[in-house]
Amino acid sequence: MWPAVQLGFVSRSSVGTMPLTQRVTERNLGVPQSYASFAVPLGAVTKMDGCAAIYPAIAAIFVAQFYGIDLTITQYLLIVFVSVIGSAATAGTTGATVMLTLTLSTLGLPLAGVGLLLAVEPIIDMGRTALNVAGQALVPTIVAKREGLLDEDAYNAPRESVVD
Repeated sequence: MWPAVQLGFVSRSSVGTMPLTQRVTERNLGVPQSYASFAVPLGAVTKMDGCAAIYPAIAAIFVAQFYGIDLTITQYLLIVFVSVIGSAATAGTTGATVMLTLTLSTLGLPLAGVGLLLAVEPIIDMGRTALNVAGQALVPTIVAKREGLLDEDAYNAPRESVVD
């Protein structure tokens, strides 16, 4: 997975990394092309754990603490709800400012909190995108293994970081 994770890290785009992610999933991880060609693009457009689930949730809690606002259990449940829905609905492009803004406005937190995080946004986005790309290959690999579709010889083959 390393070539796809590296490209996701530097490009900050899950969708831009999708062709390499699919190739690595097929050739290096042993997922059949017929399944990978369905699962990787589906994951690239719906599986945004880093950008839409983890980051907005943590950032919302940070903003609340920064402004001295105590969150209620209802607000924490709203964070979970918005994160789960957002993870499936966020575009695979750079940045998660839209999801962060949505999360903050849903909770009634100051939108000025977005400005606090914009300075570190590109650096954090690199890690989030790498997480998304890794997950977009991991899930098809796990499903292929459980369904008996995985080419274990390809999966276990020694290789370098180069994808042919």
